[in-house]
Amino acid sequence: MLQTALYHYLCKECDVVTAAYATLLQRPGDAAAIHAMRVGVKKLRAFFSLVKQLPGYSFGARKHLRTVRLLQAIGGAARDTHLQEKHLREYEKKVSWRFSFAHMLLQDKQATALEMLQATVKHCSIKKLGILPEEFKAAIAATDNEMATAALLHYLEQRLKAITLPASRAHHTVWHNLRKNVKELYYQLSILEQLLPLSYTKNNLPEHTGKAGDLLGQWHDTSELLLFVKATIAHLKKEKIVLPVNALQLTQLLQAEVKAQLAQCAWQVKQLLAASR
Repeated sequence: MLQTALYHYLCKECDVVTAAYATLLQRPGDAAAIHAMRVGVKKLRAFFSLVKQLPGYSFGARKHLRTVRLLQAIGGAARDTHLQEKHLREYEKKVSWRFSFAHMLLQDKQATALEMLQATVKHCSIKKLGILPEEFKAAIAATDNEMATAALLHYLEQRLKAITLPASRAHHTVWHNLRKNVKELYYQLSILEQLLPLSYTKNNLPEHTGKAGDLLGQWHDTSELLLFVKATIAHLKKEKIVLPVNALQLTQLLQAEVKAQLAQCAWQVKQLLAASR
C-alpha cells in the first residue's frame, strides 16, 4: 500500500538523520556523519516535494525540517571544502606543484564551517524530526490509494519530460540546475521503486538517472574547484604575487577535465532521455 511505503521510507530517512546528529554531538567533525546528514536531508526534501502532489495534501513539514536543513547547509560547507582540498591534491600531483595558498584558504574555510557546525549542533534540537513520521502518517491516512499513486506517477512523468540536454555552450549554472533536478528525481524514483510502471524498469530508467546524477556530481566538484583555483590565482595576481608556470598548468588541467566530464554527462543524459521516452 502506498501510504505504508511512504511512511516506512520517511521513518528510515529520519532515523538516518537522527543517527548522524547523535554522532555529530559527540564528534562534530565526523566526515561520515556530515555526509549522512547531508544526503539524508536531501532525501527528505525530495520526499516532501514528491508527496506534496498527493490529492488533498495539506501537511506542512517545513517546521520539522528547519533545523536539519540548517545543519545540512553548514555541514555541506565543511564537506565541500574538505573534498575540494582532497581533489586539489590529486590534480597537483599531475603538475608537480603544491598550491599552498589555496590549501590555506580551504583549511580556514573548513575550520570556520566546523566551528559553526559544532555550535549549531550543541545549541539546537531535532526533536520534531522524531514525531514527523507519525504526524505524516495521520495526515495522509484518508488518501485514496489509487488516486494518490496515479498523481505521484504523473508528477514523475512530468519531471522526466522537463529534463532537457543543455546546449553545448550553456552556462555552468544551467548544468548545476540540471544536476540538482536529476539527483532529486533519482531519490523520488527510489521512493516509488515498487510502484513504477514496467516501462521504467524495463528501460533501466532509475539506473540511468542515478548514473547521470553521479556524473553530474563529479563534474560539479571539478567545476567548483576550477572556479576556486581561478579566483585564487586572480587574487594573488592582483596582489602582485608572481606564480610559477605550474599554476597555469593546473588551471589548464582542470579546464580539460571539466570539459571531458561534461561530455560524459551529456552522453549519460542522452541515455536517460532515451530511456524515458
